[in-house]
Amino acid sequence: MKFLDYLPYAIGCAGGMLLALLVGEICNLTDDIKMVESVALVVLGGGVAEWYWNRLSRR
Repeated sequence: MKFLDYLPYAIGCAGGMLLALLVGEICNLTDDIKMVESVALVVLGGGVAEWYWNRLSRR
């Protein structure tokens, strides 16, 4: 069941990637900025989702 421990992080990363793709296309960013934005939003999305999941599970 250790795989399920990573599920909130994976869901957050997927959400961050979708957001990065959406923002990159809407704002017509350069490729370098898109790459940095993608990495930042994927990591941030995963971290926030995992933090929120852990916070909910402690209650």
